[in-house]
Amino acid sequence: MSNRTIVTLAAGVMLTAFASVASAADRAQMSGEQLFTFHSCVNCHGAQGMDPVSRLVPKIGGLDAAEIQDKATKILKGETDSEEAKLMKSAVAYSQACDAPPSAAEIEKIAEWLSTL
Repeated sequence: MSNRTIVTLAAGVMLTAFASVASAADRAQMSGEQLFTFHSCVNCHGAQGMDPVSRLVPKIGGLDAAEIQDKATKILKGETDSEEAKLMKSAVAYSQACDAPPSAAEIEKIAEWLSTL
């Protein structure tokens, strides 16, 4: 088992524990970085959005916040059907936090944080 696999599995276990206790009020207080982990973005995009697990997953750390927000919103609304979009939509649907998909405000916080990296 590679180090990357071990880290991904560990992050998933931590997320499962965290997701079970995070209410909407808790999420409203989270930073973009915390929301990135809570919504399992880190599991595919890697730490700080810079280490994707697949060639279909883009590096998003350091991109323009408006671009990240626009693309994520369109993908989650089903407005795009690229292979990358299908992968992200599927990942969110089957995430441990799927009972709490990211809201528009949460996507904005995540995008703002990623843009600073």
